[in-house]
Amino acid sequence: MSPPTPEDSPREPEPEPRAKKKKKRKWPQQEASILALTRAGHRALLAGQSQEALTSFQRAFLLASEAPRERDSPVLQACAFNLGAAYVETGDPARGLPLLLRAQPEGQAQGGRHGDQCFNVALAYHALGDLPQALAWYRKALGHYQPLCDQGRAQAKMGACYRALGRPAPAAHCLQEASRAYAQAGQPRAAALALGAAAGCMLSSGQHGVGEVVRALQESRRLAERSAERGLLGRLYNDLGLSYSQLRLFPLAAEAFLQALPLCRGPGEAATVLGNLGTAHNALGDYREAQEFHRKAAALHGSAGQRREQGRSFGSLAFALSQLGDHEAARDSYLHALQAAQDAGDTKGQWQACEGLGAAAARLGQHAQALEYYKDALARCQEPGPARERLVAKLADAMRTHLARGGLVPAQSLTSAPGRPPVPGAACPAGAGRGPAEGRHRPSPQPRAGSRRDPRRPTASGFCTIT
Repeated sequence: MSPPTPEDSPREPEPEPRAKKKKKRKWPQQEASILALTRAGHRALLAGQSQEALTSFQRAFLLASEAPRERDSPVLQACAFNLGAAYVETGDPARGLPLLLRAQPEGQAQGGRHGDQCFNVALAYHALGDLPQALAWYRKALGHYQPLCDQGRAQAKMGACYRALGRPAPAAHCLQEASRAYAQAGQPRAAALALGAAAGCMLSSGQHGVGEVVRALQESRRLAERSAERGLLGRLYNDLGLSYSQLRLFPLAAEAFLQALPLCRGPGEAATVLGNLGTAHNALGDYREAQEFHRKAAALHGSAGQRREQGRSFGSLAFALSQLGDHEAARDSYLHALQAAQDAGDTKGQWQACEGLGAAAARLGQHAQALEYYKDALARCQEPGPARERLVAKLADAMRTHLARGGLVPAQSLTSAPGRPPVPGAACPAGAGRGPAEGRHRPSPQPRAGSRRDPRRPTASGFCTIT
């Protein structure tokens, strides 16, 4: 809901000559009550008491509806606007939208008040998922706003709509404009967040060179470092690390993740950033550093009750351990990953852990076990395409190895040994580091969104965003 202005409060109505004397005497008392309720609602909003504000605005609207005037008096319009915006603020845009539309003046009103009305209508359409209408109303708001901070807010919302519509190029443009407006308004944190999001859209659009994206990322970091407000900057630095990872600039990614770590707002966020640090060090070949980060991430996810994410951290830890040659420890970590995935009902995590267990068993010379683990992985995998084809190939190799060691087929007929990494660039399981059966990490071109309740969203590269 837009910040209250004096113009949002009910204005004194003009005399109504046709009203009955009794209503004439009663109306000034009602008007005073409406004004008091409106002020109480705004105070409640400023105090973060949304439900109390909603109640005050509801009572003010009911009183205004009883006024001895035509249907859309200025007082009733103001009350409709306040109540509609409060409904949107409290998560009920369907009830708020008709009230906000009712509050629109018929003439070509100008200024911030009309901009706020347009902006709140846009918010309601946005929350209802009608993104084209939301974009149209954000543009109307932008045409009325003069303060740069309000312009930045409208541009940022337009960027979010374009992102949701799968149009990263206009999203990047809007977010860059939002960043400029915020920076000129003296709001470096908001400018940094907008520019960081713009860099991600620039990457997704494929219309910008690496140098241009890197410059945007560097400017976003510079703006963040100027900000005295540290809230949300942990998420920003994490997102910057993800963008550097997509550019395969892993040293810069690791540096950004390290900056994010002390700014995390809880153990869940810290665990996500630690996991990303581990994945970045895996990509750099620094497996000793990586396994330490993944151990800490697994412990934090466990303490936060995030069993699914803990399982993914165990899988990433197992990969680092396998690269260090400690295949027994890698096997144990995959077993932890499998148990966690089973506890969380994470089917994908289960077959990924079984695939890693198959590779670890093969490296330890336990070929019969490797065969059973690959069978189990294939039975659990419901994904068509490269993942399933990879499992079929590994199962076939494991079966040939098992039969060859039993003297049933010539050893030279084997095409590859189970557990051998595939060609570089093969698909990497989402949300987990590669197991010893998989090739070197390669970043995904675009993160995949996960559950709203998930404190982190896994990407195909093993990195995770903070929601």
